Amino acid sequence: MGGYDAIIEVLPPIGMLDLRGKAAVRLACENTLGLRFPQAANTMISGPENLIVYCVSPDHWIAQVEDGCEDALLRSLEHAAAGLPHSFVDVSDMYCQIRLSGAEARHVLAQGISIDIHLRVFPPGSTARTRFAKTTAQLYCVDDTPTYIITVYSSYRQYAVDWLRVALGVT
Repeated sequence: MGGYDAIIEVLPPIGMLDLRGKAAVRLACENTLGLRFPQAANTMISGPENLIVYCVSPDHWIAQVEDGCEDALLRSLEHAAAGLPHSFVDVSDMYCQIRLSGAEARHVLAQGISIDIHLRVFPPGSTARTRFAKTTAQLYCVDDTPTYIITVYSSYRQYAVDWLRVALGVT
């Protein structure tokens, strides 16, 4: 048995900002970044320069930026939200990303999650925060290959990779 037709790849570090605040804070962030934030949980939007904003809840977002850009962006956002109750935190070291792709990637991933990731229900552009292999992950469907980006806490990086290798049928 050769395992499933899928590839696991740990991605290079990225910048991640945890942004929390009410409508006025959201508007300040939108004006600073030049893009409208998603307002429903488990939705996301892509912007310029590899910016991705994931909505965790109506007043909580995770902004993904290129590694090294997070400090300048954080300062800009802090300036824009000055005087408003908010919480902006650089959480770049808290997360790592793993790419799972290939014709049978969905079958591998389905072994560790309880949400439906069939393309009819979870097409490219879909995202969800979900249980993954006894931990929590932000799952993002990139394309219909299918390719998934699995964002987990950095401390679970090796565990997640090992779990995926076992699920893939190769160790």
